[in-house]
Amino acid sequence: MPAGLTSVFVSGGLALLVCSLASSTSASERRAATPLDFLTTREASSPQISPDGQTVVFVLEEPGPRQHGQPWRGDQDLWRVPTDGSAPPRRWISSPERDWSPRWSPNGGTVAFLSKRNTTESSGSTTQIYLVDADGDKVRQLTHLAGEVSRFRWSPDGRSLAFLHAEDPGVADSAPQLSNRAQPLTKLYRVSFSGQQLEMISPPALNVIDFDWSPNGTRIAALTSPTAKTADLVNARQLIVLDPSIRKVERHFSNRIGWDSPVLWSPDAKFIHVDLWNPSPGDAWSPALISPFDGQTWPLLEGVRATIGDTRWSADSRFLMGQLLEGNQTSLAKIDRETGSIQRLIASGANLFDKDTYSSHEDSGRVVVLKASPSTPADLWLIGSDQNPKQLTRLNPQVQKIRFGDVREVHWRNPDDGQKVHGFVILPFGYQSGRRYPMVTILHGGPTSAWQLGWSDGFTNWGQLLASNGYIAFFPNVRGSLGAGVDYANANTGDLGGIDYVDVISGVDALVVEGLADPNRLGLGGYSYGGYLSSWTITQTPRFKAAVSGGIIADLISFYGTTDIPHYLKIHLGEPPFPERSLAWQRSPLKHAAQVKTPVLFYAGGNDKRTSPSQVHQMHRAVEDAGVTSLKVIYPEEGHGFVDRKNKLDLMQRMLAWYQRYLGPGG
Repeated sequence: MPAGLTSVFVSGGLALLVCSLASSTSASERRAATPLDFLTTREASSPQISPDGQTVVFVLEEPGPRQHGQPWRGDQDLWRVPTDGSAPPRRWISSPERDWSPRWSPNGGTVAFLSKRNTTESSGSTTQIYLVDADGDKVRQLTHLAGEVSRFRWSPDGRSLAFLHAEDPGVADSAPQLSNRAQPLTKLYRVSFSGQQLEMISPPALNVIDFDWSPNGTRIAALTSPTAKTADLVNARQLIVLDPSIRKVERHFSNRIGWDSPVLWSPDAKFIHVDLWNPSPGDAWSPALISPFDGQTWPLLEGVRATIGDTRWSADSRFLMGQLLEGNQTSLAKIDRETGSIQRLIASGANLFDKDTYSSHEDSGRVVVLKASPSTPADLWLIGSDQNPKQLTRLNPQVQKIRFGDVREVHWRNPDDGQKVHGFVILPFGYQSGRRYPMVTILHGGPTSAWQLGWSDGFTNWGQLLASNGYIAFFPNVRGSLGAGVDYANANTGDLGGIDYVDVISGVDALVVEGLADPNRLGLGGYSYGGYLSSWTITQTPRFKAAVSGGIIADLISFYGTTDIPHYLKIHLGEPPFPERSLAWQRSPLKHAAQVKTPVLFYAGGNDKRTSPSQVHQMHRAVEDAGVTSLKVIYPEEGHGFVDRKNKLDLMQRMLAWYQRYLGPGG
């Protein structure tokens, strides 16, 4: 059982676990959360501990001032803090543009990082590699290329850096957009530490997605695809080993690589770690080790009801470390390569899909990790060899003034197949046992994703904002979710809107039966796949009195024709081509829109290539034609992930007002 969670009761098929959120500020001094509270936090990322173990460099994003008529985007600078806690963190490297992805050289004398400094948006800003000495005195630009540098790695000897670079296609947005225009390939380059030697080291006709050096620096393991099309980036990934000195591929591997897989060569040179798509139908993946010599493959976590992300090797190659999601809780953990045993180091509250959430110093056994909770954004913590956590930063003291709701993990059973389903609720601040509250059920994207116990981001996770304003927020991790093993994650394959819908409704039923949720004041929401499932749900039941659905899929058939991931239907429904009685049409919310009785707020990014705003246009019109109140909001400059904080603020304000209008004031 995760630290801080204790059993409360088990009855009526619903088991609850509670986590109280402590604060140094008394309850009477705290106030309700506002949307701005979640948009004005300082966000730490990419902690990197120095080779001598004395300093941590990290990225800190600060919201910055809002300027009229301009996008509100945070600025990113590099900060540093001593690992002994003798001084507070301080800004180290900054510029008017964003700096990110710091990496220490093997000897600790230099930090390389990515930045758009020295370029401007108006002139076509590009990402380049910069170097700064360990004292922070001299910053120099290492690469000077047209196009974008996306990631880099120091060579093991520190004499050069390998990096990914994609050329600028040179086609204006106003020019004719041709479907057969080749997208520029991302290629692998090497640049010397001095910057005087630059060469492409991957075959020219190959698209490179990610890579890692062999321990002796003579070979590179790379994930590649035949083109830069999104479908190939996901479905046609191939692991290779190449000789960078002659730009030759020495070995191809036939394994099906997961869409977000790392590629990590073990320090002892015996294994390459990747994620493999599970051979059963579905979108789930499993960590595995591949021999770079003969391709022999060893799976990890077989039969374990968990998902691991942000992995890397220990220096002795014995352990694979990563963020382990088990149910709703993420912990930094170590997996023994040979025995498969798991050692959990600290409950981190990290997002499973975030990268560079920790950094280890092998000589001392210390690890610096980003640790968040439902009441605190991420701070840097140090774990010593005795595993006694020490907090290094307190980046957001202002959250101590906000009232947060207690979190309870919940479990219930699907009545159709009897399987246990899990999730959690955030209770209203000042929750009183025996009293019913309005409840909003929030559905996650993916579907191969999960809700996790941690800080609310405000954009898709409205939990603490709703709880602070008197609502129960319910986060079900239904079938299709990560954190409970491959079979659980693949269980809704071929059944979108089927078993996962029943999981949602049975969870709501259980919370009503237990006396928490007011059955007459139920709300619903979600984004991306959560937008699909929430839109589908309101076509199947009138019990929800308000819904807020974003980035939706209304028509799975037209979605296939407009999305940048058309393979999605092939993975999850086995279609297209579409048969005459297509399941894609039967499970499309648009087909059943005339049955909607729930007032619904739809929203989308105007530039969204994943779930086109046309999906919102269709569903909004169909619901209005059914005589139901519906509001459509399109944010013109946004893609699938919103960037402008002003748009996030507008969305959160509209969301809260919508629920208040139809569910009444919380509490």
